[in-house]
Amino acid sequence: MVRLKQLEQDIQQHLRRYRASISTIDFSFKSLKKVTKPKAEANIANAQKHKTAERYRRKRISRQFDMLRTILLNLIKMDKASVLGETVRQVRELKNRVKEMKGASNGSLECVLPGELNSLSFGFSEKDGNLVKATFSCNDRPELIADLTREIRKVSGTVVRAEMVFIGGRNKSVLWIKGFSGNERMGMLKRALKMAIDIPKKNWNPRFNI
Repeated sequence: MVRLKQLEQDIQQHLRRYRASISTIDFSFKSLKKVTKPKAEANIANAQKHKTAERYRRKRISRQFDMLRTILLNLIKMDKASVLGETVRQVRELKNRVKEMKGASNGSLECVLPGELNSLSFGFSEKDGNLVKATFSCNDRPELIADLTREIRKVSGTVVRAEMVFIGGRNKSVLWIKGFSGNERMGMLKRALKMAIDIPKKNWNPRFNI
């Protein structure tokens, strides 16, 4: 009897310990769920936020490439690598051209700055007599390059080189254009350029202020 009673007490003691351990495990699991759920939701929200930001970034880059495709003259390939490469090439060419202009004008660029009034003049390239050199000043505007390109193409001309200065809402440009010979053809080119130059500018912010 004594042994049975002792055995019963041992069993009761083990049962109490078992129940206590089960309660501890259940409490720990519930606590873990409370901590894990908000953390998981936060991770999902952060991932969604990052995805949205990345989508906007890609759209912004695409818009910038579209703008470059519009302003780069005679661009043949339209993929991003070609557009970027042509942009770098033209920027370097412009830097070298600015150095040449400074050297030719004793360090002053006053002769190449835009004038206050619209002007248009023509000449021929010293190196290639078949190239027409068109120099003009006019109001700067976002559509200027696209308008020039469109009007020149209308009269079957091709711009092979361009130099442009944008300051304080004004523009001065020098274009080398091929595909023209004779007074009649030159008259067509003059009318085409005047169509693009004389378009009034709308309200917008200039590229560079002084």
